[in-house]
Amino acid sequence: MSTTSLGAAARQAPPAAVPAARRGLRDLPPWSGGIVGAVVVLAVWTVLALTVFRASGIVPTPWAVVGRVVSDGPDVYWANLSVTTWSALQGYLWGNLAAFALAVVVLLVPASEGAATQVAVISYCVPMTAVGPIVLIVSEPGSRTTSVFLAALSVVFTSVVGCLLGLRAADRTALDVVRAYGGTRWTQLVKVRSVAALPNVFAALKLAAPAAFLGAVLGEYFGGVDSGLGLLITAAQTQLRYSQLWALAIASGLVAGAGYLLVGLVARLVTPWSSTGQRTGGVS
Repeated sequence: MSTTSLGAAARQAPPAAVPAARRGLRDLPPWSGGIVGAVVVLAVWTVLALTVFRASGIVPTPWAVVGRVVSDGPDVYWANLSVTTWSALQGYLWGNLAAFALAVVVLLVPASEGAATQVAVISYCVPMTAVGPIVLIVSEPGSRTTSVFLAALSVVFTSVVGCLLGLRAADRTALDVVRAYGGTRWTQLVKVRSVAALPNVFAALKLAAPAAFLGAVLGEYFGGVDSGLGLLITAAQTQLRYSQLWALAIASGLVAGAGYLLVGLVARLVTPWSSTGQRTGGVS
């Protein structure tokens, strides 16, 4: 058989010629990648704990962390976790309300864009370690104002950017139609821009969820509260309880990730056209 015939036969090979292993990887469900990643992380963690950090004990083994949670009792973690989560939720709501208000003002009054943008940038650039003590001093003793405030501050910039990008993504033709029928900027905002903005807004809200939780934890570091993950982390750090520190860090990461996934689930329900477009490469 000539070389030309071999090339033609190769080009006409059926899809079954694709290696079975490659087809199997493509057929795996999306969540399988997360499981594989978790297994790899646990394996690397265990190896490092038993070798490099065995003498110091700074990195405990995964089963040592689990044993610490069992010995402390789940109620200890849940009691503090629920308090921090509630503070994060309050800050998340207040911060996003402020971000939405800034974005709407910019759309209705374009001359205010410079001032609104500066406010968003300042909220992002100001060190929380400098703002936290000031808020603690001016807040009522025993309140969780610092934790809520830092949680809100953590989300403003991300949400403002997402809202502005979304509100400006509206179809120009639809805006012209509203204007042609005598609609105002407010009518355009309600009828056209708000719907077009939803995918970008939810993308910002997903990023803001873990940021709000971590901001709430940071706010508890400055004191003035009698419970919360931040307070428990400070106590564990002071007493060199490494396994408890790791347990608290993992709990914080799980809650922050759960917030991200929850907002993503809501986004799929509210903006199904956006989710469909992402899965099909942008074609809905």
